[in-house]
Amino acid sequence: LLLNSFMFSFFSDVAPLIEFLKTIQDGTIVLMATYDDGATKLNEEARRLIAELGSTSITNLGFRDNWVFCGGKGIKTKSPFEQ
Repeated sequence: LLLNSFMFSFFSDVAPLIEFLKTIQDGTIVLMATYDDGATKLNEEARRLIAELGSTSITNLGFRDNWVFCGGKGIKTKSPFEQ
């Protein structure tokens, strides 16, 4: 069951992504992916919120890096599904 989807353009403001990440409820599985440039507009708050979903690579995501991630809100360990 897909509860919600969100597409963030990295040519725009990061605020809508941050607000979306804040609405994710505990126990929700989250899938994320980037292509072309997923890092330029990410600020520390956005990276922290994604790290709280279990990402360990988000802090090192750079210009033109591709990234896929499966994590969850309330996860207590790092996600094993990240590349």
